[in-house]
Amino acid sequence: MSEKKVYIDPMNIAFAKIMEIFTLIGLLVMLIFGLLYIMGMNPYLNMASVINHWGLPASKFWSQTKGIQVKGYVFLHYLNTMDCLSMLGICIMALAPLFSVLGAVLRARNKIYTILLIILMAEFIFAIIRPIIMAAGGE
Repeated sequence: MSEKKVYIDPMNIAFAKIMEIFTLIGLLVMLIFGLLYIMGMNPYLNMASVINHWGLPASKFWSQTKGIQVKGYVFLHYLNTMDCLSMLGICIMALAPLFSVLGAVLRARNKIYTILLIILMAEFIFAIIRPIIMAAGGE
């Protein structure tokens, strides 16, 4: 059986490598700070309260666990606590596609791909800032 060589565009390689790196970093951040939270180190939310209210929509969850109304990225105000730092890992993973597309744009050789990827980046950026601009509640 002969091996076939497959050409992979540098744009695709850049996308995949950046996605892999950001995903691994995000998972590690979630794992490390999540374990520290489970061990009871400097929590923002009481674990028993979290377990009792886990199935609620976001607005009701935050209202009943902390008595606050969720607007934007509230957890960024409490990055000195392990549970909020764990959520930072989710943010890192959510940003992985944006940075991966940026890496692909920098490696794109075709103007059509460049234009389409820039449009995709604009959509990602809007999705990121939407909760701040529109004060979305995260339902």
